[in-house]
Amino acid sequence: MCPEMIVKSRAESKQALLTLIQDSQTILLASHTHPDGDAIGSLLGLGLGLGAMGKDVRFYNRDEVPYNFVFMPGSERVRPEVFPEQPDLSILLDCAEPHRIGENFLKKGWGRSVAVIDHHKTFDPDFAHVYFRDVEAAATGELVYEVLQGLGVEISLDIAKCIYCTLVTDTGSFRYSNTKKRTFDIAGELIECGVDPWEITSNVYESQPLERIQLLSKVLQTLEISSCGRIAFLVIHSEDLEGKDPSLIDGFINYGRSIAGVEVATQLIGDNAEWRVSFRSKGKIDVSEIAQKFGGGGHHNAAGCTIVGEATVVQQQLSEAFLSTLDV
Repeated sequence: MCPEMIVKSRAESKQALLTLIQDSQTILLASHTHPDGDAIGSLLGLGLGLGAMGKDVRFYNRDEVPYNFVFMPGSERVRPEVFPEQPDLSILLDCAEPHRIGENFLKKGWGRSVAVIDHHKTFDPDFAHVYFRDVEAAATGELVYEVLQGLGVEISLDIAKCIYCTLVTDTGSFRYSNTKKRTFDIAGELIECGVDPWEITSNVYESQPLERIQLLSKVLQTLEISSCGRIAFLVIHSEDLEGKDPSLIDGFINYGRSIAGVEVATQLIGDNAEWRVSFRSKGKIDVSEIAQKFGGGGHHNAAGCTIVGEATVVQQQLSEAFLSTLDV
């Protein structure tokens, strides 16, 4: 896709996006596979806001909404189908690489114009017409909030709940280093709109199915620590996930990162044919750079990629990649 409308400055990018939205009637919103709270919250928050403007909105994700995010208003509208005809505009949220929305998406499913709203470091520069990106934003939801304000949309309680969820999940309940004053300012404004922080927190973190805890017990038995003590590995085999909601394993990797002395946690999901690898850093290591070495990408503190091979071999490859980065 030829990025005919790419603009460079943040202000120009934002204005170009606002113009595209205002000039479009049918709008498709999409986010990455295995969606997290930022992906789903941004999708729903923006979509509800555009719907309030009278836009014809569709919400796309290849995967089902995870169990702990179905409480968000509009979650039932997220579907794996797209417009039968090309929409006026498609907006990709919380990622800027089209392959990350999954292989089921129609090759001609994108709109006449395509935009990206994202805060990740890695992106495909040849995909969209307009990129509204800010790697300093704590969550894509911060940018969605800014867009809705720019469009003059009144932030309803339903919209506020969705955006607040993006902030809570992508900042680790406001614990991570990406949490800025702006993040707290937005959170405060959303609370003024009627958001109950405990309602969001209890749904996201305090309503776990028993099956999740049982699965966590099994996964923790695979925990290994590198000889240097700075890298933790967890392995989740595909057979253990058969017939289960894949969102049950969300957050498992954080147990590895929480160990004293560990700087990077790595989680392998799959089998010896292919592993979906996730990385979490305590801050010293930019794991997006490691992920890029294996064809992936992401944030400074959270990234991922896909690697083929036996688990032990993959762990060795990752250890070597990390050790070349660590100050050892």
